Amino acid sequence: MTNSQEMIESENRAWLGRVTCGWKKRELDLEDVLCYWRDVHSPSIARRPGIWEYRHFQFEAVRPGLLSPDAGIEFACPAGEQLMWTSDVRYASQAALDAFGAAPDPETRGHLLGDIELIVDQSTTYRVLEDLGRTYVDRSGQAAPQGAPARPTFSLFLRRRGDEAAFRALLGEVAARWAADPDVIRLRLSLFEAPDMEVERASGYPIKTHPPERQYQGWIDLIVTSEAALARLVREAGLSREVSVLHAYPVRAIYTSNRHGRPTFVGLRGFPAYAALTALGGYNQAHPSILRWMYGEVAEGVELEAAA
Repeated sequence: MTNSQEMIESENRAWLGRVTCGWKKRELDLEDVLCYWRDVHSPSIARRPGIWEYRHFQFEAVRPGLLSPDAGIEFACPAGEQLMWTSDVRYASQAALDAFGAAPDPETRGHLLGDIELIVDQSTTYRVLEDLGRTYVDRSGQAAPQGAPARPTFSLFLRRRGDEAAFRALLGEVAARWAADPDVIRLRLSLFEAPDMEVERASGYPIKTHPPERQYQGWIDLIVTSEAALARLVREAGLSREVSVLHAYPVRAIYTSNRHGRPTFVGLRGFPAYAALTALGGYNQAHPSILRWMYGEVAEGVELEAAA
């Protein structure tokens, strides 16, 4: 089994994904919000039990000019409607999801979720069930990417034109075809269930969902060899049969805060500590004995992951 196969099989163990797409309150500075989400909010979530993997994506503005005009697809997105981040949290089983929902205690959990009221103007959480979330290929060599991507990385968010089954079938065909293309380094497809407000409300989350016309039905997490490769792939895909909107968000950074059910080094200590450590080679500070001393049992088995 190759390292690439191990990475793919690990990701595909997830039984359920919760993909949360959001944007900030207008009065807040975006850089402050992104730093808070990465270094304050994510480490507090990463140590909750039940998580199989937790990645946080930060986006640049949509660049519709990357893609050739297509009479059937809208590539542009108004600046005030563009996503700013996505959190992809995955769970291996119902029992794992239940454990996540039960911890920490209600009072502490309320303080954690206070970050949503602090930061978020609108946010939509999509559920991705079983095989509807699948990594098709990953030749990146990065099981736990951290920071700015080394290669062109995009999040393609899509809206369906009509029939859900036809939309999903087409995206599955396209994903399989793209995964075999030598210009594709990584591809994960997530097909979304319609947001369930009652499930979110029962979990204690404030409801700040985007209106239905601004919601998406699919997401492709994609790494390619070049921007020209992305343009070619989209041009040749025949998406306009079932896709009405494709917003291609360049990914400015990815942070992996939990993998294999354990917080990563970034999930424990935050990205600034990771960046400082890797810049100077202070690997003694990543020794398991230090992490256990600082963080206790939650640090058991945590290793320093490679940079993106």
